[in-house]
Amino acid sequence: MAARGLHDAAFLVLAAHTGPPDASCVIDVGAGAGAFSRRLLTAGYTVCACDLHPELFRVPDITCLPVSHSGELPYADKTADAVVALELFEHIDGHEALLREIHRVLKPGGTLLLTTPNILNLKSRILFLLTGYFYNFPPLDPDVRDPVRQHISAFSLDRYRWRLKQSGFDLAAVSVDRYRFSSWAWAFFVPLIRLVTWRKARGLRNFRMQNMTRVLFGRILILRATRT
Repeated sequence: MAARGLHDAAFLVLAAHTGPPDASCVIDVGAGAGAFSRRLLTAGYTVCACDLHPELFRVPDITCLPVSHSGELPYADKTADAVVALELFEHIDGHEALLREIHRVLKPGGTLLLTTPNILNLKSRILFLLTGYFYNFPPLDPDVRDPVRQHISAFSLDRYRWRLKQSGFDLAAVSVDRYRFSSWAWAFFVPLIRLVTWRKARGLRNFRMQNMTRVLFGRILILRATRT
């Protein structure tokens, strides 16, 4: 279940960085019930969908193929112009295998669009300070093995940038779906954050990136990466 408004924001980013819909193939990885796949199809894209549980897919005009438990995607090399993975990465323990498969099925220069809860916004930082848990990442149940039922990977923007680069992608842009009003309540910390960042970030672009305004106040991160 995606947060309200996320699909709108993700679609705008994707549409701005792909070719004409009628000439573009998009793979929806972790398609779930198919709401975003349906939106892509309505816009004119050629849509391929896959999921660990394809029986949950509910779009009759699109075939949803199963993803193996080892992570192989059911598509040939260089199939897609774009791959979308909305609210998927936080459910996966270890991203290297999935990114390797996404790299394989994307055409050179193709776009990967992924979204994930933003653990770096001010509300999440305060919650971690007080409880040891980031917002949207409650305590894990060690008896639950189904990744769909828990958020198990609370990674920072810096970590995603590093993992993408190691997997053959360049992080091209960072945006958010919307700003959180609950983070604005902690805006008085921003001058201190800016001061510490300025002192620590000399020459360190990724240090500044983690403390951009959109990151400090955004609800969900939208990362656009390009396959090298």
